[in-house]
Amino acid sequence: MQPVLDFLKLSIEDQFFSKSERKSLREIVDQIKPTENQLAFLRNQIFELANQNATPENYRFILDWIRDATSALMNTIPQAPGSDAYFSPGETCRNIILQQIGQATHHIQICVFTISDDIITNAIIGSHKRKVPVKIITDNDKMLDEGSDIDQLAGAGIPVRIDRTANHMHHKFMITDNKTLITGSYNWTRSAAKFNHENILLTRDGGAIKSFAKEFDQLWNTLAEY
Repeated sequence: MQPVLDFLKLSIEDQFFSKSERKSLREIVDQIKPTENQLAFLRNQIFELANQNATPENYRFILDWIRDATSALMNTIPQAPGSDAYFSPGETCRNIILQQIGQATHHIQICVFTISDDIITNAIIGSHKRKVPVKIITDNDKMLDEGSDIDQLAGAGIPVRIDRTANHMHHKFMITDNKTLITGSYNWTRSAAKFNHENILLTRDGGAIKSFAKEFDQLWNTLAEY
């Protein structure tokens, strides 16, 4: 894996990742023929490098770099249908959320109890700026918590719908491009990554995606606009 890691480090440090470099990265990965676990490790390393090198000045480059680097890995070895589980504390759950947001090209449907992790929020706004349609459903009570990013997301122009009842909209799932679903106990908060024992299930099962998409549409059509 070291040749791939060295290539990624060089491309992010010089803040240039050309089409020919992406092709070269795919060729390196083709030669190594990594397993699915090794590919998951490389995807995590992409987000680790992005976190380490991101600044307010290079924010747009970092988002594009994440998209191009993960795309290079995806294009090398096709994803097989199936499911993967991820756990916190640690960066793994957050990274898989960031990965799916960064890879989305057609639409992102987010239905989560609360969003207060600025790293995830910035990735969502970045996808919105890339013209990927984003919809967010969340809970009205958690929206008022200190540190909640819902106002920032809505202010960026992302459509948001909220539950205004005394009960909670407690779902935690996201569908990207109608191809991938992530769900689980993981709250989209900094404390979930740093301290809590949480989980995320990623699945490409068509039946599960269809059921969650139906629930998303039902909530979207009945809940209040932010």
